[in-house]
Amino acid sequence: MERGSFRQLKLLKTASQWQQACQTRSSQSLILSPEDPDADAHLNRYRDYLGHEFENVLLDCQAGLNADAICALCGTIVGGGELIILLPSDNSAMVERLLNFASQYFSNNALPANASESFKKAQTEHQALVEVLTSEFINEDSLHTHILVAERGRGKSTLLGKALAEVSATCPGTEVIVTAPRKANAQVLLKQAPTATFKAWDKLLEQPGDSTKRLIIDEAAGIPLWATEKLCQKFTPWLLATTVSGYEGCGRGFAIHFQQWAEKHLPKVKNHRLSAPMRWPENDPLEQWLTDTFLMDETATSLTPELVDGQFVEHASQLQENTLRQCFQLLLNAHYQSSPNDLNLLLSDPLHRLAYTRQNGEVVAVAWLIEEGPVPSELHTPILQGKRRPKGNLLPQAIGYFLQQSWALSACWLRVARIAVPAGLRHQGYASELLDFIRQHPSYKHIDKIGTSFAWEPGVAKFWEANGFVPWRTSHRLDSVSARPAAIYVKANGMGDTPGSDASLTDDISRWATAEQNWLINAHSEIPKNLITNPVLHLLVKAYVNERIPFDAAHFALAVYYQNKRPTDELTQCLSRPACSLKQLTYYYDCSSKQQANVKLRKDTARLV
Repeated sequence: MERGSFRQLKLLKTASQWQQACQTRSSQSLILSPEDPDADAHLNRYRDYLGHEFENVLLDCQAGLNADAICALCGTIVGGGELIILLPSDNSAMVERLLNFASQYFSNNALPANASESFKKAQTEHQALVEVLTSEFINEDSLHTHILVAERGRGKSTLLGKALAEVSATCPGTEVIVTAPRKANAQVLLKQAPTATFKAWDKLLEQPGDSTKRLIIDEAAGIPLWATEKLCQKFTPWLLATTVSGYEGCGRGFAIHFQQWAEKHLPKVKNHRLSAPMRWPENDPLEQWLTDTFLMDETATSLTPELVDGQFVEHASQLQENTLRQCFQLLLNAHYQSSPNDLNLLLSDPLHRLAYTRQNGEVVAVAWLIEEGPVPSELHTPILQGKRRPKGNLLPQAIGYFLQQSWALSACWLRVARIAVPAGLRHQGYASELLDFIRQHPSYKHIDKIGTSFAWEPGVAKFWEANGFVPWRTSHRLDSVSARPAAIYVKANGMGDTPGSDASLTDDISRWATAEQNWLINAHSEIPKNLITNPVLHLLVKAYVNERIPFDAAHFALAVYYQNKRPTDELTQCLSRPACSLKQLTYYYDCSSKQQANVKLRKDTARLV
């Protein structure tokens, strides 16, 4: 295989084509499939192979496209290699997109004329940066935190390894710790610096901080943002590398949020961009196909003044290409958990639509809308009992289960999954105007309730509250990526008549959720005494006693209930603290496990009921 040549793409449509491709695989190939027993692993295990290099990657997507896997593993294929995908049998807009761009980029399979020049450019770029990093480190001259950002295949890991190896040889007494989402992701780095110390990031968080230890984080976008920030506070961050897009549900949004945080909290930060590919020649058709197919290009999209201005609600598959690019770029940049699979959902699921505002050819606001509910009636009881949690229908299931509101499962909901405005146009009312337009749109006349779910923080909450949305639920658990509680807000006056739900009931829910949120976020706030008459309280206490909901979902209700029933009891004082956990209750009950403490608390509560 000629590593200096362009990489290729094969899109297969039949099982026989797949079998033939698998039989002719090379020794340096990877096969991932959810069903093929001869595959190296299940398709969902694709993250385990990041940081490796392959001549051929074969992905069985017949059961459904995994856009995240395609984008991530494309970067592991070396020059002259091939990506082979078995497509789903349906003709979805996403499948058509893969095929259309393939015909555009793979009609000419000629070898690049200047492959050696392409690799020479990358090597020169690398060597210059390695010299800067090592010279600064060795001389201890105004040591910076260096953030390396690039697309896959630019040799970030190789560069980190070379810099570390040189520093280790020159300054043998200096301790540098390497971490990554998984050790396998740092394989290329560790190959360059075999004496390096690798430690799992979650284990590092458990260790005491030590500013004398320098830290390297490879594939930083694969580690939760809050964890990366904590690691940078515990140790002295030296080198952080992250892939711009298509990595583990993070990428460009991560880079934006982390760079903003780093420049605010770290003393000296330098950002670097690697542009020349190391694993394949420049202008590689597979990379160009990937970038255009999954809208991963960061460059500003040209405006379309010829298109009419206004506000619109449309399915993504119906959008003109430039409009789709503008909308998706906005969504990518605004949210640090964006991924290529988002585009697949928008193009393929009829219940997902985009609302947007265009002004002078520019999309100035976009919202991702999802219709949810009603949930099939045969699932209502299993969901309320906590025995089933079918995929999708986030709002009706969360309100139905966590608040024990059976009517929520019969209602038609509209969820605003995301809403975004370009950075330079924020705080000018574009997002609020778009929300008003959505509420009045004839496509959503049948909708009973409009709501949203987001990682709670004051600024975002203030926006939703200013637009008439009120809290309906705040999780007691922190999101693993944002380290913030997930919150559900619902428009106070709804969008229509909700079956089985009247204004007084929704007011009760809002009052309950607002009090719970204040209690959770302001740990010392008092619990309002009038909550004892709130019907939500009794539903949750009963559900806890009957083993329908877990302790954390019932915690606030138990705090309210015990405060009324046994105000001076030691258990009441314990439950009234948001930080109280089942582990702490093991000490109160003098038992050996959290499960035993939970059983004892349920029995105590049942006696009060």
